[in-house]
Amino acid sequence: MEATARVMTVRDGRARLACESRAPCGACGRGCALRWLGGSGSRSLDVPDRADDLQLLRPGQFVTIAVRDGDVLRAASQVYLPPVTGLLAGALLGRWLMGGGDAGTLLVGLSGAIAGWWIARAWSKSSPPRISIRHVAGAAGVD
Repeated sequence: MEATARVMTVRDGRARLACESRAPCGACGRGCALRWLGGSGSRSLDVPDRADDLQLLRPGQFVTIAVRDGDVLRAASQVYLPPVTGLLAGALLGRWLMGGGDAGTLLVGLSGAIAGWWIARAWSKSSPPRISIRHVAGAAGVD
């Protein structure tokens, strides 16, 4: 998955990029995949201030951001599997502990889903997808 972004600011060894084009997957419907990758609900992303060619990034430059398909699949697994597993395991545990009562099964299942969500959140923050950054040759704002 690739998207074009503009370097907005560079500060303290980090560069803030703003998405300029929609991602080919159309995942978010209102912007590019940076909204998901950045984790902040915005169309910007903080990255190290060097591109893959080891050149420093400067405000106004255009770059291409790429995430390998395998990393996208791994990240999706990290985000979706723990809550679903928690929901199903919680529901089975609730059914076994509560003797088949619907309210108990639902309560323990929801508790498992919430626990899975916390696990997914910690897991995805500890190993986010690897992002590749390349300068866009010949674009405005690039030397």
